Amino acid sequence: MRSGYPQFHRTLEVSAISLFAAFISGIAWRLAQTLDDAASWLVLAVAVVFGYVAADFVSGFVHWLADRYGSETTPLIGNTFIRPFREHHLYPDAIAKHGFIETNGSNCIVCAPVMASAFFFMPMTPSLIATFALGATLAFGMAIFATNQFHKWAHMSQPPLAARLLRKYFLILTPEHHDLHHETPFDRNYCITSGWWNPILGRLRFFGRLEATLSFFRLLCTNQDIFDQTSAVRQNQNVIDDLP
Repeated sequence: MRSGYPQFHRTLEVSAISLFAAFISGIAWRLAQTLDDAASWLVLAVAVVFGYVAADFVSGFVHWLADRYGSETTPLIGNTFIRPFREHHLYPDAIAKHGFIETNGSNCIVCAPVMASAFFFMPMTPSLIATFALGATLAFGMAIFATNQFHKWAHMSQPPLAARLLRKYFLILTPEHHDLHHETPFDRNYCITSGWWNPILGRLRFFGRLEATLSFFRLLCTNQDIFDQTSAVRQNQNVIDDLP
């Protein structure tokens, strides 16, 4: 486990993964009960695409927040959520050495309560609306769960066959696409599920304009120190690489 990764947080991650699996299975069971004709399967296909695309956007939004705002001392989330994002820029390939729980647990801590709410409060009566709602929620939840796994694979020199096949059809984050996020000034390509949203948000300058709006209300980015350190580490490494 990485430095600063407390045992309590690991226990929380294991519990969250278990709860997530239980609730996502329950949602899948309820969804199956709505699939009784061709129309419902068509609606499900649309819902799955919608949920997956939504997950990619949410992954980018959360990634942007953790990269740009708050600090390691932020109450509740600083050490366990923000710190890994900031350290990832210093040591981007370290994620490739993380185990399954460390890689995916934090996403489940956030996602398990959402899946629980969906399981208990979404419509129960079989209908096309229920099919869409449950299908989109299932796809969204599974994609959010897998996002950091896709992210990890993007940093691995030898990812598994499944990752290579999914990359071939641009269904998940590719290393070439994600590498742009780790280039100075580290302010683009935040979406890390599939990365589909990144060209659109980049062209719209979405996050830059959002930061400008927040700065108007005195909410300023707090990541400059870590990115200065990242640039310094890169420069030192380049010097070492150039030595005879």
